[in-house]
Amino acid sequence: MSPAGSQPQSYHVACFCLGGTPHFDVTVQIEQGHVVDVVPGKSHSAVELGRVALVDGLVNAHTHLEFSLLSQPIPTHGRFTDWIRSVVKHRQAHQDSTADAIRAGIRESLSAGTTLIGEIATTGWSAFDYAAAGCPTVVFQEVLGQSPERVSQQVQLARSVVETAAVKLSPGISPHAPYSTHIDLVRESVAIARMRGCPVAMHLAETSSELELLSSQTGEFRELLSDFGIWNENLFPTPRRALDYLHVLAEAPRALIVHGNYLDDEELRFIAAQPQMTLVYCPRTHFAFGHDPHPWRRLLKMGGRVAIGTDSRASNPDLSLFAELQFLARQHPDISPWELLQAGSITGRTALDPASNASPTAANLTLIALGEIQDANFGQTLFQPTSHVCGTMIQGNWVWRNTDGSSIAR
Repeated sequence: MSPAGSQPQSYHVACFCLGGTPHFDVTVQIEQGHVVDVVPGKSHSAVELGRVALVDGLVNAHTHLEFSLLSQPIPTHGRFTDWIRSVVKHRQAHQDSTADAIRAGIRESLSAGTTLIGEIATTGWSAFDYAAAGCPTVVFQEVLGQSPERVSQQVQLARSVVETAAVKLSPGISPHAPYSTHIDLVRESVAIARMRGCPVAMHLAETSSELELLSSQTGEFRELLSDFGIWNENLFPTPRRALDYLHVLAEAPRALIVHGNYLDDEELRFIAAQPQMTLVYCPRTHFAFGHDPHPWRRLLKMGGRVAIGTDSRASNPDLSLFAELQFLARQHPDISPWELLQAGSITGRTALDPASNASPTAANLTLIALGEIQDANFGQTLFQPTSHVCGTMIQGNWVWRNTDGSSIAR
């Protein structure tokens, strides 16, 4: 990537949207990595991009890039814990390919218009793997464990990562999930995040079986923990619910609540009341597992924040955040495309990288070739099946361009 804003640029586009406000038939002027002006029509020096929309850069708020070399998802039919067993087996069998998977996943993400990634990392990664791939990434070190010895070791791991990785990348901490992570480890993760000012991400209320484990210590998760040699009767000494974990996570500087498929109204109201908390919805993964309808729209009505993620290729056919928004547009045709765009861009960026709020004109942008337009309604065209990403700009520089003939004019 060349230095930000090395040359002033002007582009004429059919639609431009930065910060949630669309403009139509305009020239966008970019300099020093920022949008410096938007003028009506086409200026004499502008490069003609054609029937395209240049919009807020897409943000994948949740993914696991270590699975990016999978050619197809791990089957999601059957019990969720059986899928977890398959994921664990895949991870154990491919420990030597983590770096290659990370780089492949970032390349795929860039080609899908993604300009910022929220990544959950386990083992076998280095900061160089992310930095070399060219897409800004917040790397959440995953921690998990239920025994006192494991909790202590994982606390040290989290502390080490946020202290050393911060030199080369933006770190975070991810206590994995209630069934795998002792609540004391969640508390310690939040405490470290507070000291270092970094975000926390946690899978929560992902399945009804998880809630069954918390409330009654029964069900398929108890069987899973027993099979892994982890279960004991004192893991959950009193009945718990997702709300108990939300209270802990609310102490973090920023908290991403991942999936949240089975959050109830009281829990949604709690999230809505916490400006530092964001629910991350992964639409196609949610659909693949056949979950009950997701509560994201209820949260939005309560004034809460919803960002969008792809999860990983272990549950999704690709890493396209744009495809997630197209899926939502088909499922919810009554929702404004600009509202969908905000969930897929601005909300995720604020949750992952609040410093970007200080630079609202930063030229982190996604270029979308628009499909068939009816009545010049570019907004309704934005996420049609015939629309597709054809360019990705980060800090004013094109880091990916389509070369199939529908690409950016040269």
